Parts: sequence; C-alpha cells; structure tokens
Amino acid sequence: MRARVLVLAAACVIALAPPARAADDPAWGVTIWGVSYHFDTGIDYDEHNWGAGIRYYLNHHVFVEGDVLRNSNRGLVLPVSAGVELGMGTIFHACSVSAVGALTLAYYQNLRTESNYFRFGPVPGVSVRCGRVQPNVIAVLTPSPRIVAAIVASVTIMLPAGSR
Repeated sequence: MRARVLVLAAACVIALAPPARAADDPAWGVTIWGVSYHFDTGIDYDEHNWGAGIRYYLNHHVFVEGDVLRNSNRGLVLPVSAGVELGMGTIFHACSVSAVGALTLAYYQNLRTESNYFRFGPVPGVSVRCGRVQPNVIAVLTPSPRIVAAIVASVTIMLPAGSR
C-alpha cells in the first residue's frame, strides 16, 4: 500500500511539473536525499538518509553539487561532486532519461565504528527529468568483490531561471 501511494505521488508531481529550462541555460537545483538500499544485510545500516544539497549546471550536461546528509552509519556525510548527464532517450516524449557519471569526494562520520574518513571515486547512476523534477538513483561503489555497496535515491528540483 505504501509503495502505491509513493508511486502515485511521484506520478502527480511529474504530471504537474512546469517546463524545464532551455537546453544550454545554466541552472540551479535543490537536491533532497532520502533512502538507500544496502546489499550487505549483516550490518545494521539505517536506510533513511535524509539530507539536502545544491546542484549547479555549467551547461546542459555538466554539473557540480554539494550535499549534507545523514549517512547509513548514523553519522554525517559531506559529498562534493562534479559530473555529467548523458541523454539516453525519453519516456512518453515528456521525460528525459540520462546516464549519470560523477567523481565525488566525501567526508564520512561513521558513528557505528566511531571513525571519520574521506572517500574519493566514481559514482554511476541514472536520472529521469520531467519538467523541473528529476529523480536520481546512484550506486555507491566499493573495492570489495561485491562492487556495489548501496543504491541511493534522491530528487533534484530545478529552480526557475529568475531565481539565480
């Protein structure tokens, strides 16, 4: 039932979203973080990763972003990213689907292990932009044989051009 309500709410937001910016017009966006899924179920991860960030598009494909959010280890994570979005197609001629690739430097506060550390590396993902609303799904990679440590979801809301 809860999943149906979330899907219905997302469909309403996408349907009511106003048109996005012009193709090469730089724009600001606010990113809202919320959930993650971890493949290692042997560790007591918190899958609620609430936080926010600011994204700036240098052009239609290149962006920089800074965020602050609660990480799965119940601490703080401060990522800074530079990335690209490469168009892969459209859905119903209304929403654009893009592959996302970013390089991210992140400071982690890990309350579970009582340690603080930095991580740097690639972050692949996919995004779907419908008007000013853009859900994002990214993979958090790990050097272990598992390769993907977690899948994390956020939504970026593009600000109107006059708000820069």
